[in-house]
Amino acid sequence: CRRPRGSRAPAARSPSHEAEHRLETMAAAEAEEKQEPWGEWMGGWKTGLRGKEDDEAGRLSRAAAAFGAETMSKLKDLNILIIGQRGTGVETAKNLILSNVGGVVVWDPEVACIRDMGSNFYLNEQHVAEGTTRSEACLAQLKSLNPHCKVEAYNGELSDEYLLQKDVNGTGKPFATVIVTQLLPKADLFRINQTARTNGIAFMMALPNGVTGSLFSDFG
Repeated sequence: CRRPRGSRAPAARSPSHEAEHRLETMAAAEAEEKQEPWGEWMGGWKTGLRGKEDDEAGRLSRAAAAFGAETMSKLKDLNILIIGQRGTGVETAKNLILSNVGGVVVWDPEVACIRDMGSNFYLNEQHVAEGTTRSEACLAQLKSLNPHCKVEAYNGELSDEYLLQKDVNGTGKPFATVIVTQLLPKADLFRINQTARTNGIAFMMALPNGVTGSLFSDFG
């Protein structure tokens, strides 16, 4: 069999190159064996990486590249109140906490029931048996998502005084946004919306209804 004209025979590796290649292969195999299982290191920053302090800047570098440093710094000044901790509420809380907003308060004084487990992925049978409110049942898991975001539960009255406080959970900042994810009495919805509008607080409502839903936003 003749080689095509102009083609070259593959260069033979020298013994030193072969030895170097074997060493690299062995090192890669050894590193793979020592690598922790996916479930142990993925999201390990939530618990401090075995005592090491979480590197916030490094963890958010991709978000900073996408949104810009100015937007990321503004996010850290936001305190958000989320009303309702069913499926839409807990998903909203999770995503906002991971986006590194300054603080999130979840409100839902209703006791968790078996039906809620179908939409809220943080609820379990123990919460139902112990009569834990939905907001309290989610709190520990939500806090674990981001040590740099203040996350608290509140089950008291949604009064104007509470909505207009100037220091939410010791952050030194008021609420920037109120998000309603479950239906409230009409009078309460109108009052919360009006209070938010007249005080420069963004108001959003997302209500699921089976395979459909309704959205409303009021930014003043």
